[in-house]
Amino acid sequence: RPPRIHISVVSLGDVWEFAVSDNGIGIAPEFREKVFILFQRLHTKDAYPGTGIGLAMCKKVVEFHDGAIRIDPEVELGTRVVFTLPAVTAATAAPDRETQS
Repeated sequence: RPPRIHISVVSLGDVWEFAVSDNGIGIAPEFREKVFILFQRLHTKDAYPGTGIGLAMCKKVVEFHDGAIRIDPEVELGTRVVFTLPAVTAATAAPDRETQS
């Protein structure tokens, strides 16, 4: 079947919650944390291509920005990765370069 990707975002007050869902093979519950470890692959390169760094890099970026990332355990078909990032307000935003002196 053709791949399908769905991306959504919702404001939860002081954070934004993003979700990326697909209709792929899914991730078994016992591997939901392992997929965020650098170079950890669930399948051989012969079965599925990849290096095992994708979600590990996502975790590094999200955590660098004070967010959190997880695999949604409620999804049975495919995978849903959920991550949060702090909401930026005018008070917390970095000043514009033009106003810096």
